[in-house]
Amino acid sequence: MPTAFEENARMSYRILVVDDDGFTRMLLGSQLRELGHHVVGEAANSAEGMASAKVNKPDVIVVDLDLGEGPSGVDFALGARRLQPNVGILLLTSYVDVRLIGDFRPLPPGTVFMVKRSLTNVEAFESAIDMAVDSGSRRTLEKLHGDGSLDKLRDGQIEIMRLVACGYTNSEIASQRFLREASVGKAMARLIKQLNLPAGSERNPRVLITQAYFALIAGSAIPRG
Repeated sequence: MPTAFEENARMSYRILVVDDDGFTRMLLGSQLRELGHHVVGEAANSAEGMASAKVNKPDVIVVDLDLGEGPSGVDFALGARRLQPNVGILLLTSYVDVRLIGDFRPLPPGTVFMVKRSLTNVEAFESAIDMAVDSGSRRTLEKLHGDGSLDKLRDGQIEIMRLVACGYTNSEIASQRFLREASVGKAMARLIKQLNLPAGSERNPRVLITQAYFALIAGSAIPRG
C-alpha cells in the first residue's frame, strides 16, 4: 500500500519560481520537475513574477524572501495574492522567522515558510508545496522545522532581540520602542527565560541574546550551554 507521501508525490501542480539568482532558479526548476510538477514560469524579480502569474495562473508560487533590489518576496506575495486569491505561496528564506529581519507585516493567509537549507529534503519540500496549495490556514516555518522557540515570542520581543544584536544600547532601544529603559532590561530578562538561555550565567545577557539571534538567522540551534 502506498504511503501518504507517495500519494502526495503523485499530485502535479503548476508552479511559478521567483528568485533573483539564476543558478537557484535553475536548481529549483529542475527539482520541481523531478518531483513531477509543471514549472510554468521562472522570474528574477517581482515585476517579472507578477507578469508571469497573470499569464500562467500557477497553483503555487515558490518565491525567495530576498529578491535583491526592489520589492521583496513579502511584497511580491502580497501582490500575487491580490491578483490570484487562491494561489499557494511557498516563501523560501534563510531565516527561521521573517520577524528576525524586522518585517512585521501580516502575510497572506496560508503562506508557508521553508528554510533554504532544507530544500535538499525532498519529502519536506513536497510537504511544503502541498501545504501551500492547501492554504487553509497560515503556517509558519517553526511548524515544519525547528523547536518552536519563536512561537512563544511576540513581535515586540523579536524586535528587541534584533536591536540588541545590532548593538543598540538599552537607552537607544527604549527610545526606538517608546519604552522606559528599565522595561527594556525586563524584556531582555524575559527573552533569556523564554529562549531557555543559561540564566545566571557569567556571560553578559546581551551576548547571550545576540548569540541566540545570529543562531536563528543562520537556521541553527540556539546555543544554550
